[in-house]
Amino acid sequence: MNTQQQQAARFQELHTRNALFILPNAWDAGSAKIFEEAGYEAIATTSAGIAYSLGYADGEIITMEELLPVVRQIAKRTTVPLSVDIERGYGTTPEEVTENVRAIIAAGAVGVNIEDGYPAAATHAESYLEETNTQVAKIEQLAALKDELDIPFVINARTCAYLLSIGDNDTRLDATIERCNAYVAAGADCIFIPGGLDKATVTALTKAIAAPLNILASPAFNDIQELQNIGVRRISLGSGPVRATYAALMDIASAVQNKHDLSALFSHPFSYQKANEFFG
Repeated sequence: MNTQQQQAARFQELHTRNALFILPNAWDAGSAKIFEEAGYEAIATTSAGIAYSLGYADGEIITMEELLPVVRQIAKRTTVPLSVDIERGYGTTPEEVTENVRAIIAAGAVGVNIEDGYPAAATHAESYLEETNTQVAKIEQLAALKDELDIPFVINARTCAYLLSIGDNDTRLDATIERCNAYVAAGADCIFIPGGLDKATVTALTKAIAAPLNILASPAFNDIQELQNIGVRRISLGSGPVRATYAALMDIASAVQNKHDLSALFSHPFSYQKANEFFG
């Protein structure tokens, strides 16, 4: 029986074995099914992709009430471990975030990705990071929740220091390492640092952070064999797949509406019959 405890243990194992794995990010059950059939060992959600699929921009605009049905649908239609991007946790306190994660795990997930970044917005002119102590408290309560539920779900703690270019270039590396190791001490199983990281930065982060390192697929440095040799253990595809999919749909929509060209609807090999066979 493939229990949730077993899936969680399997997901933990992917992070601790001496090999890199690629984690695709799905936005609905259909995209998740495609990733599973392609052979990926686990699947994560993309907050951006789920937001786009619901007609929103990314940035914690969707609600838990909108997120949970998507998680349930993906968990129902797939059999590999599922991790959920919970952005900043959809709550302002560690207690609120913990209760939201409780619901995420109840929906079938065995991992969560929680971030610390606040992009610049109307309410604050500059991007900033959550206070380290507050983020540590969130992670500590999530670690306690694992014991309470007896489900060893993976806590992937993300810092947005590089993605949002926060802090001085000369001190960002050391500040990031210090922050990430505080997250590890609080109970994080993996550290996620998205952004356009070069080889030297990835190498330094991998050596100095006391947990498996997760990076985002990036044109800055994407040699998978080298990344594995350096010690990176997880590469997330992020919103790349959903943006590529929607870009193709935009092209089709434009061609049909503006050029009266229907050929794009029939120029691919994924027929109605094949689609039904695949998803059936």
